[in-house]
Amino acid sequence: MLTRRTMMGAAGGIVPSLSVAQARPLRFALGQSWGAPFLERSGSRVLGGILPDLMTAIAAEMGTTPQFELLPPARVEAALESGGVDLQCLLAPSWWPNPPKHLHWSVPVLVLRDVLVAGPDGPATAAAFEQRSRWALGAVRGYQYPTLDGRIASGELQRDDALDQWAVLEKLARGRTQVGVVNEWTLKAYNHRSGHPPLRLLKVVDEVGTHCLITDRGRVSVPKLQEAIRRWVAKGGVQRVLAPYQ
Repeated sequence: MLTRRTMMGAAGGIVPSLSVAQARPLRFALGQSWGAPFLERSGSRVLGGILPDLMTAIAAEMGTTPQFELLPPARVEAALESGGVDLQCLLAPSWWPNPPKHLHWSVPVLVLRDVLVAGPDGPATAAAFEQRSRWALGAVRGYQYPTLDGRIASGELQRDDALDQWAVLEKLARGRTQVGVVNEWTLKAYNHRSGHPPLRLLKVVDEVGTHCLITDRGRVSVPKLQEAIRRWVAKGGVQRVLAPYQ
């Protein structure tokens, strides 16, 4: 079972030295729409998860500690614009194809896959989903789904938004929707923890490489941060973060 871990214990037992603890924290925007296992929280308190683990490890590579700014997705862009945060991680360039010039991408960090999931009243197979023209689709508010947007716009898929991916699956399990789209890691965690009969994965609907997006209006040198992320990825940092969740 996935465990909730404290922020500093989350990235492979990283314990900052006195000099690191005294350094200015690296400020990460952390979107509230992430579900477990990417984000574990109690209200506004971050408890752990893949994203905080990853951010803690990147901060350690920079010789400092992370500061998490838990924000609604709609406020993340403003935080990057104003320099209220230094970066956000696990974003895909296809989600933000023309960012302002003061925002800069890191090297690729992690491949994410969104999957179509069926609830108790949903289709038995991906073929059955394609054959029927109307389904109630669970989605995350503000998220776009390029491979499904045409069917959403035509009314074939009736979109029912939730605040985060975990809530999408809760609605699905209760029969409020028939299908939903979440990250494959979130589906695995939900089926492991929920106590409901397992929700069924029908197919992968999107697969993207994600990066960190860094603002030059923050208080950290963009080239230094890009190099730290490149170095951390090359040393196998992503695999070490993911290992406890696999």
